Amino acid sequence: MKFNIKIAFIVAAFTMSMLFIITVILLYKGHEHLMMLNITNSQEVIHHFDLALRETALWSIALLLIVIMISSLLIARILTKPIHEMNKFALSLVKGKRNLKINYTIDDQIGQLGQSLLKLDQTLTVYERRRKEMTQELAHEIRNPLASVKSYLSAFQDGILNPTTKNLQACTEEMDRLITLIGELDTLNDINHPTFKISKNDCNIAKLIEKAVTGVASELLEKEIHLKLEVDETIYAEVDELRINQVLHNIIKNAMYHVSKEGTIKITLFREETHFCILIYDNGVGMDLETRNRIFEWNYRGKNAYEGRGIGMTITKKLVEAHGGEITVKSNLNEGTTFHIQIPFST
Repeated sequence: MKFNIKIAFIVAAFTMSMLFIITVILLYKGHEHLMMLNITNSQEVIHHFDLALRETALWSIALLLIVIMISSLLIARILTKPIHEMNKFALSLVKGKRNLKINYTIDDQIGQLGQSLLKLDQTLTVYERRRKEMTQELAHEIRNPLASVKSYLSAFQDGILNPTTKNLQACTEEMDRLITLIGELDTLNDINHPTFKISKNDCNIAKLIEKAVTGVASELLEKEIHLKLEVDETIYAEVDELRINQVLHNIIKNAMYHVSKEGTIKITLFREETHFCILIYDNGVGMDLETRNRIFEWNYRGKNAYEGRGIGMTITKKLVEAHGGEITVKSNLNEGTTFHIQIPFST
């Protein structure tokens, strides 16, 4: 029963009961006084009838006060009990308690509030679990490069290793890894901020792709990866040059991580009616079903997890969506991977 219908029913029942009590008292007292009479003249009838009405009024007022007091307490208790339960539930959530229960299960407005609070409890439980996992993994990821650099420095200090170019390069790579991690966390924090905005300009998309490829050219040469470009150089769109470069950089780096020596990466750019499309294909190891379905989730690491902390693809998806676009992935184990990016020409 709906909450407002319940209140209406209680008020109607209360009013009917009052009318019934008054009617019964009136009939009873009138009958009592009339039975006392030997009706000989009208004055005596009027006098006794007047007495009956007075007594009826007095009894009615007294009983009404008693009934109203008792009914008010009962009604207040009935109506406020579920509200008190919801308030207690909310206060428990504030105190950090989780996996709570609500006994009020009636499907009315109060019941719907209870269901919303239960969903909030479940959501907070999931977020807190993820926060703990993220904190633990962040500590692990930060600790690893720092521990590695410390071991090198200790070895230099104790004379176990010489500070050769190769050893110093290893220290530099560990520090670069740490700097990259912190940069990704900063970017993700910026994206999730309510005031985050992208700065759009009219850009040639083919040149943006070439710029992103140039940024990883040395690594492509070192790994002897073949890069193929098939781009429409006439495509212009309103995009944030820095953010699109970051998107392309993340996906190309991921492709390089999957591709073996002398592998292939192919980037295709073409136009459709209202948007442009970028396909980034690699003939690497591919992904299993779980990784393919969860690749854009925060901090997901599957059997074919990308190098780093799994933040890069989350950032990539959010940046594409910030442009009003969409990114999808097609992949099978040992059959390569294709990322498909769609972004409107203007929004």
